[in-house]
Amino acid sequence: MEKRALLAVIISLLVLYFFQDYFAPPKKPVKPKSGEDSLESFPPESLSPAPEEKGGYPSSSDISASVPEKEVRVETDSYTAIFSTRGAALKSWVLKKYLDQLGTGGKPIEMVTHKEDSRLPLTLTLLWKQRSEPLDIYFKPSQETLDLTGGEGNGQIVFTGTNRDGVLVKKIFTFFSKTYRIDITIEVTSPLSSPSPKGVMINWVRKLDPKKDAPTRFSFAGPVAYVNGELSEIKLKDLDNGKKSFFRKVSWVGYENKYFLAAFFPRKDEAISADIVQTDRNSLVINCFEKPISSSIGKTRAYSYGFYCGPKDIKILNSLGVDLEKAINFGMFDIIAKPLLYVLKYLNKVTHNYGLAIVILTVIIKILFFPLTHKSYKSMKAMKDLQPKMAALKKKYKDDKERLNREIMSLYRTYKVNPLGGCLPLLIQFPIFIAFYWVLLGSIELRHAPFMLWIKDLSAKDPYYVTPILMGVSMFIQQKMSPTAGDPTQAKVMLAMPIIFTFLFLKFPSGLVLYWLVNNILQIFQQLYIDKRIS
Repeated sequence: MEKRALLAVIISLLVLYFFQDYFAPPKKPVKPKSGEDSLESFPPESLSPAPEEKGGYPSSSDISASVPEKEVRVETDSYTAIFSTRGAALKSWVLKKYLDQLGTGGKPIEMVTHKEDSRLPLTLTLLWKQRSEPLDIYFKPSQETLDLTGGEGNGQIVFTGTNRDGVLVKKIFTFFSKTYRIDITIEVTSPLSSPSPKGVMINWVRKLDPKKDAPTRFSFAGPVAYVNGELSEIKLKDLDNGKKSFFRKVSWVGYENKYFLAAFFPRKDEAISADIVQTDRNSLVINCFEKPISSSIGKTRAYSYGFYCGPKDIKILNSLGVDLEKAINFGMFDIIAKPLLYVLKYLNKVTHNYGLAIVILTVIIKILFFPLTHKSYKSMKAMKDLQPKMAALKKKYKDDKERLNREIMSLYRTYKVNPLGGCLPLLIQFPIFIAFYWVLLGSIELRHAPFMLWIKDLSAKDPYYVTPILMGVSMFIQQKMSPTAGDPTQAKVMLAMPIIFTFLFLKFPSGLVLYWLVNNILQIFQQLYIDKRIS
């Protein structure tokens, strides 16, 4: 193997660790075009209540203080949701099929957990011409329970309330038994003698946990938006004065961590707008609203949103048809990683074991690369056979470097040897290796996916380091079998590579180590087969 191959290994590893942090292109801020409407075009100047009007609908704002809060419970096969009659807000959202950890101590993932000092998600704010009005009022529910478990249909809960001005507000939630999506329709009806609000804003609130929500080198946690066909991951430190606005061409906006996503998206052709606001050090609010409407009197205005709160499962997100699958971002090799994930999902459907799916996919990749590997191996063997002639040329032209280079190139042409041929398979496989790394590290499909025996989670490291050690041994055998150049120093360096890789792989996902181990074993048998054919 040439020195270029060693250099390729080192560079590839450096890319793996540092590309995303230091070389990824910066996200371009999305600015509104001239003349576009936005929340900034009518900034709220006061949060005081609107002037009271006589007549209209009976107010429920005063009822809030006298009527005790009630909880409205929704059960599906996928989640349990609890709403409060106070603001018709979401108090709890628990995913039934995903646990926070493996074993008997594992508990269902809580996407929303109510705390007394925290603001609740899915509350509403009326947007008037010169002010905004949070609707922290009593909403009467159409029913207090909704059970969709074991079914195929959907169901609705309607919350109805009025503010001090007699503005009637209906929040209509439509739940589906087999998906994490809900549809939200907001109907606002003003008294005949009063103007209507210019718009309605709905929010998602996230109480930040420094341990759970801190971005890592290989995963992002924070607000995210898909704007103008590009994914924008917003770090809190990049918020301008604690706020960032998206005005147009917003396909969806929400909050994500490594495995889960909560996001709003439009149900109409009209895109939504959004503000991301850090209210304090430990709290984040994502405000979502449609295009503001002109003020009018005595009319009912409806606003519609889709809302997703669940796993970043590529099949589930794809089925929604709103580009939410773009939240799954495998970095610079995304174009390779996603097809690999789809193939893995298909193979898992057949084998019911992601570990076996990885083994089968590795075999398929090895078969596809066999012609190139065969050619590369022949090139490496030819380079080894040329070493005596190259050594003679180096001795003969040791004082004339230019002549030496010409003679060596002539030697390559005479014997039809490509000096780069030996490292091509390595260079081609490294993008697949890195793509596999991202898939196994960041795909919820592989989270807590078992293989066999002691490997209970293919997205986590081998707890006993058995597979990394076996991988290192197999790599050492492979290196001993490979044709090498005559340089003893280079040969020793290449034999040291298995030790380096073993230490690197100790903390890699066991699924990735399994792939590399199986790949090495196949390479050993492949080299035995090629040796018989060439000799």
